[in-house]
Amino acid sequence: MAPGFRLTGPLLTGALLAGGLALLAGPALAGSVTAESIFDRQATRQQAKSQVPKGATITRTVCEDLEVGMDNTRYRCTVFYTTTPASPAPATATPAAPASSQP
Repeated sequence: MAPGFRLTGPLLTGALLAGGLALLAGPALAGSVTAESIFDRQATRQQAKSQVPKGATITRTVCEDLEVGMDNTRYRCTVFYTTTPASPAPATATPAAPASSQP
């Protein structure tokens, strides 16, 4: 730790609470989609974005121009995304068996 920096009292409590909440949120799943095209960078970026799963959050987009000879350019774009796993379905209670009547 830096000299003179101490994590105490409310600051410590807040840090622990924030860390605990982050753990309860569950892991996010990450992925990427790559598209290539000979047309233009914007079309290639849109093609890659269209392949991202529904509900995912795009975190970064990287595009590169690839010179393939004779003044021809190929475009490659990679879109990185995260998804939050679906919560498990709540368990449904099974109905209790009817009570048997005793004579």
